Amino acid sequence: MTTSRSRSAALRRLRPWLFGWFAFQAVVAVTGWLLARRRDEGDETSTSIRRAITHSGVELRPTNPELSRLRLDLAMAGGEIDLTALPLPPHGIDLTVRAMMAGLAVRVPADWRVWWRFRGVGGIGTDGSLQRTHDEHAADLRIHAVVVFGGIGVEAG
Repeated sequence: MTTSRSRSAALRRLRPWLFGWFAFQAVVAVTGWLLARRRDEGDETSTSIRRAITHSGVELRPTNPELSRLRLDLAMAGGEIDLTALPLPPHGIDLTVRAMMAGLAVRVPADWRVWWRFRGVGGIGTDGSLQRTHDEHAADLRIHAVVVFGGIGVEAG
């Protein structure tokens, strides 16, 4: 039978570890917020967009038909990019993703060709209705991904 005395002793031993864990999470979140203030560039009407996100999420719906580059740095975060409002790009769009314990959903128009290179621990998947090309230069969307414990999902919209 456990007594309240043994529970309180266990709680006292566990308290520094819990405090350390929450302090670590706070440091990562504040560092991400400061980094994002320095690195974020562009908005949904820009030709180049960059976002650095930690501990939260991001939703992007670019509207500029001249969009050429998207860059996302995600740490313990999630993201959603919706490219369905864009016309077929003449030279393609480059999407660079660096993610750690994060996930990203990308929605593209059904007639776009997609190429990707994925490195890391995790995966990239499609909904099956997408046109995947093995020619990087012929692709409408080129995804360059480095992911650790995360994934990217690409679907036709």
